[in-house]
Amino acid sequence: MDTHNKSQLIEDIYTFLKNRIRQGELSNGAKLSENTLATQFSCSRTPVREALKRLEQDGFVVIIAHSGSYVRDTTMVDYQQLTEVRAYLEALAIRLACENHADPTKLEGLLKHMDALWQQKQSFDVQSFNALHYQFHLELVKLANNDLLTLTYSRLNLSEAVLLFSQHLTNRGIEKTQREHRRLVEAIRAGDAKKGERFMLSHLWRKRERFKQQVQAI
Repeated sequence: MDTHNKSQLIEDIYTFLKNRIRQGELSNGAKLSENTLATQFSCSRTPVREALKRLEQDGFVVIIAHSGSYVRDTTMVDYQQLTEVRAYLEALAIRLACENHADPTKLEGLLKHMDALWQQKQSFDVQSFNALHYQFHLELVKLANNDLLTLTYSRLNLSEAVLLFSQHLTNRGIEKTQREHRRLVEAIRAGDAKKGERFMLSHLWRKRERFKQQVQAI
């Protein structure tokens, strides 16, 4: 196998596993079989191991000597700390997006899609909604046009499931979240960096407080 093909294979395995972890398809503590993955991707165990090492570096996987590779078991404290970091990364992102007069049209499209999913009620697809929710925040970060910020954000162990973790999926809860999202979009469209930054910190810090309360209750 030439170097290019091997690199692409490692990237494919890495992306496949990362997406499954983010979407909650692989639960915390789940063991990852090198043999199964090698068979699935029709390759040796070497590129699988390289992909797993990358996942470990990015905080998605834990590799234990003489035992194997496992999906990182994220604790409530981890969720709290993750949200604290997210809050300020995304506050910076929206400030830069406002200063750059970025076009939030793509964000508006994602919100409409999220609304459409929620309105299905009985057939509401929570996993798809969470995926779009994650995409909304990632695309907002990208609007900052700061490669280092986007790289830092994308390398957080941020699963799509955690975005709605501890939040009751009620009409009121979703409507409130979507209303706050639209205020963020309005701030970007208006180029109001101060207001956007304040909205973002408020939007995420309430989630951080819920995690903190659950940590204290343990």
